[in-house]
Amino acid sequence: MKKLFTLAIITLMLITSKFDAQSQWRWGRHTDFERVDTVVSIPRESTNSILIGDDDFYLRMGFFGLEIEIEDDWDDDWRNRRRRSRSIEYFETHDHGTLRGLNVEFGFNNYLDDGEFPSSSDLYKVKPIGSNFVAINWNHVSKVTGPLYLDWGGGISWYNFKYENPATRLDSQGGQLTFVEDLTVDSAIKSKLKVTYLNFTAVPMFDFSKGKRLVRMYEVDDVRVAFSRKRGFRIGIGGYFGMRLSNKAKYVYKNDGNRKKDKDKGQFYVNDFRYGARLQMGINGFDFFVNYDLNELFEDNKGPKLNPVTFGVIF
Repeated sequence: MKKLFTLAIITLMLITSKFDAQSQWRWGRHTDFERVDTVVSIPRESTNSILIGDDDFYLRMGFFGLEIEIEDDWDDDWRNRRRRSRSIEYFETHDHGTLRGLNVEFGFNNYLDDGEFPSSSDLYKVKPIGSNFVAINWNHVSKVTGPLYLDWGGGISWYNFKYENPATRLDSQGGQLTFVEDLTVDSAIKSKLKVTYLNFTAVPMFDFSKGKRLVRMYEVDDVRVAFSRKRGFRIGIGGYFGMRLSNKAKYVYKNDGNRKKDKDKGQFYVNDFRYGARLQMGINGFDFFVNYDLNELFEDNKGPKLNPVTFGVIF
């Protein structure tokens, strides 16, 4: 029964597959499977593969993977048998459709004042390391044509601007945002502004490896876990749009030896929307990005003319 079923599957694959001599699958190292006699590859735009071994028949079909396994002793009570553990390593190419996943971005913030970074005399000058950017995005990568892909998605981001002078305070009284120094505290520890946005991003990417990924799959009994890492070089320039959800200032200081913390969710005349240009670049498993807000952080004529810029990595 096993041989007939195997023959039927192979025949079906031969009939429905579009042969491409340039496309090949590489199935792991020789130690990944015990007593493997034959590896048969029936490529269809790098999406189909068959493995035939002593103890099993293994079929993988389609980019996302339709997997079938047939073991020896087909007529035995398979419920009482324990499946052996194994690992598989192979290359996979994104040649159609859309891949989805959760991305986390981490970077550092600063801003430009008339094309230059603020000077040390400006109370709104930030600490480059302490001012961080965090984003969580539901990301999509869609195949367009050739090496061209569209990297797009939405999520939430947090701007944290930590001021170099910990005594910096934001004063929005009188219909104008000003930065002042608080001289009433014994010891200023921290001063920062945090802004939360809901964002949408779209970046056309040239992926010269055509979405190639190295996939490692580990299987023990009925549990299967797969990890993948991108391969090759990719680069793209696109844009983003964001809507402000909240903003607040936080001050930490000491008075009379007691540590105190104040939070101010007042009106700081932060723009309700942000939009900008984004450079995204990657090599193998490492991805880097630069965001530059084309509009200013604060409303016109309500505060200093500052355009945020962020440098970071994508996980």
